[in-house]
Amino acid sequence: MAPVTNLLADMLVNGDIAQLFGYVNDVLQSIIVIFGAAVVLYNIPRLSRGAVPRAFSSLVGLVVLVYLTELLVSRAVAPESAEFLLRVGWVGVAMVPAAQFHLSDALLTTTGKISRRRHVMVILGFLTGAAFALLGLFGDWVVGPPLATAPTPRLTSGVAFPFFAAYFWGVALASVYNVWRARQRCLTTTTRRRMTTTLFAILAAPLAVFPYTLLIGDPTADLPLFLWPVLIIGNFAVSILFGVLTSQLVYFGSTLPDRVVRVRLYKYMARVPMAATIVLLVFVLVNRAPPLLGLHKEVVLGFSVVATVMIVEWIIHHYKKIFERAFQLDDDPDVRRIQALSERLLTTSEMKQFLESVLAATCEAVRTPTAFVAGLTPNGPKLEAVVGPLEDLPSDDLQRFSFPIHGENGTTPSDHPADNFFVWGNYWIQPLYNERSDLLLGILGMRARAPQPDLTPDELRLLSRLRTQAAAALEDRILQQEVFAAVEGILPEIIALQERRSAAAFGGLPALTAPTPPSPDGLLQDPEFSNMVRDALNHYWGGPKLTESPLLQLEVVQRELEEHGNNPVSALRAILTEAIEQQKPDGQRSLTTTEWILYNILDLKFVQGRRVRDVARRLAMSESDLYRKQRVAIENVARTIATMERATLDESEHPFDSIVAPHVQTIPG
Repeated sequence: MAPVTNLLADMLVNGDIAQLFGYVNDVLQSIIVIFGAAVVLYNIPRLSRGAVPRAFSSLVGLVVLVYLTELLVSRAVAPESAEFLLRVGWVGVAMVPAAQFHLSDALLTTTGKISRRRHVMVILGFLTGAAFALLGLFGDWVVGPPLATAPTPRLTSGVAFPFFAAYFWGVALASVYNVWRARQRCLTTTTRRRMTTTLFAILAAPLAVFPYTLLIGDPTADLPLFLWPVLIIGNFAVSILFGVLTSQLVYFGSTLPDRVVRVRLYKYMARVPMAATIVLLVFVLVNRAPPLLGLHKEVVLGFSVVATVMIVEWIIHHYKKIFERAFQLDDDPDVRRIQALSERLLTTSEMKQFLESVLAATCEAVRTPTAFVAGLTPNGPKLEAVVGPLEDLPSDDLQRFSFPIHGENGTTPSDHPADNFFVWGNYWIQPLYNERSDLLLGILGMRARAPQPDLTPDELRLLSRLRTQAAAALEDRILQQEVFAAVEGILPEIIALQERRSAAAFGGLPALTAPTPPSPDGLLQDPEFSNMVRDALNHYWGGPKLTESPLLQLEVVQRELEEHGNNPVSALRAILTEAIEQQKPDGQRSLTTTEWILYNILDLKFVQGRRVRDVARRLAMSESDLYRKQRVAIENVARTIATMERATLDESEHPFDSIVAPHVQTIPG
């Protein structure tokens, strides 16, 4: 604080109170410019989401232009440069009322109050503002050049300035009236509260940019000392109002939950404008302070700026969760549970590392050079992790072993570790079960040190603990795969619900009861469409649910008739096959990895026609889990067929598009 104290002391001792006020005012204007520019940058990706983000960005951009030119004018060295900057800033002053009226019209339209007359008034407002801007930029009718004898460069009022003042405040008050009408139309507590806050905060723009100095009679007089505190308090209030306005309008045009929007905004504000403001303050204070410790000012300045950036980023990173809880940004219990799940997920590489640790301990416990964990697949064991040289693996299949499974044929795995050993060539293997012992997860193998297992009771006890941990890792991964499949299934419904919630926040009855627009794909809009696909898959190789399926009416099926001998059943089966194949991930097929689960269910259950128990066993899951994932897989096939049908309908409506550009089919996620 020494540089700040010394700087303020010098100003007070020298009696230059006006200079101190001017310095504080420049700092506030710099903060407004930084935060305003950050808001515009934040809204750039959101400009296509509605009229409110576009109108608000244009309004903030104009205010930033005014404040930036005022800052540059105070540092201009030539009178011509000062006048040019003042006239450029005048463009922002002239256009602010029209931009504010546009924002108020967008807010009122969001509540369902659409008016062609207001739209015409928005256009007239921009045209009038552009006219005043051009008159001030290239002439002296509205504003005149600054006088050479004036202590501070500022434009003088022209003969048409009173007309501009009337236009400025008339349009500003009309904007406030529009926001008040929008508030009256809000029905929910949240929307009414936001619109009430917006009603007061929208006054920030006209209060911030109106050229009050043109109302002073003598342009050569210096600004009175008592007006400096008023100007500083006004700029401080403007910065607060703009911050409040940004926090309220950021929700418009977003289909994300309010919680997510709020968290993203506050994180952005903390990392970009707030950090930049702190760095700027440090830069100005160090630059104006006397030399410190006998070092050159450039050395102190560089060190201070770098240290400030590092400290600010460290504080934001280290205390992020504390700030979120303090401002109630992410304090919902459901959100905390999802965050905890995300932080504790067991990835494939992490599971492999853990299994390697277990295998290393196994080698140490039973004094063997090699141990491995494998998952059982129809193609043989799939190695998950291995420690030591893996040599002389037997060529015979593990399927010859009859691993006991709890509840199957009256058998139950033995609780005694020695009873669960099997000799497989030069290896001893043990089955790995889930916690209920009704699902075979894989095998734990180790290189044999004798023709038959000869482990001591202490070795068996240690090995039993290690085997339990390896089985738990495999089971946890299967549970995670089930969670991912469930999330994948409900994600489209969640997105649709969030879109409806966003539309209904201000739209109310019209948004919730609007009829579905007519479309040529009427069958696709049927709520039973997924069930139709499921029935057709269940009778994939023949049956009434395939031969009498409503899906036979699809245009994409009709297009396939000629290639299948005008047999509609064969054409429908071909479409189902194509939709199933589009669920196949890239790479080599696996029966255990997450990305292959849904395709494997479709292929084994419907195409190959295997029984549910066989499919569940081959995919290492319970039957209840299989049915849940099967529902997700069928919904994916239904979405794929719907995409194929819409593409066919589009091609029918625009037959020449396929000639101009080849059709590329999109595979739904």
